[in-house]
Amino acid sequence: MATIKFDNEEKLIFLDIGVTSSDGSWTIYLPVVLDTGATTTILPADILVDLGYDPGHPGSPRVRMITGSGIEYVPGIIVKSLIVGGEKVNDVEVLCHDLPTEAGIDGLLGLNFLKNFDFTVGYSSGRLQFVKI
Repeated sequence: MATIKFDNEEKLIFLDIGVTSSDGSWTIYLPVVLDTGATTTILPADILVDLGYDPGHPGSPRVRMITGSGIEYVPGIIVKSLIVGGEKVNDVEVLCHDLPTEAGIDGLLGLNFLKNFDFTVGYSSGRLQFVKI
């Protein structure tokens, strides 16, 4: 079980997620926002390229994504693993999409990661709990 503290005075729940490189040899941690309205985790393409993934590959599927400004078709790739609070999920699909710089985050942690856990938000205590199922 992982417990992560967050600032319950903020309007969003910020946390860091680890993304493992394509060869599994290293992990980078990125600031993201927990988004239970996002079906799929979203990460920026340039960081995924730095980790050895190829979202521009012609064989990569394009996934329909609804954004605040309309519908976009973005590359979907499988990353080796995502890590939150020490809890690791292997072979997770992510959508390659850059969020606006003003957001101050690199991505969104979506339901496709969260579905692997019994997940609790203790808003008054500022704690998230992930229990692997």
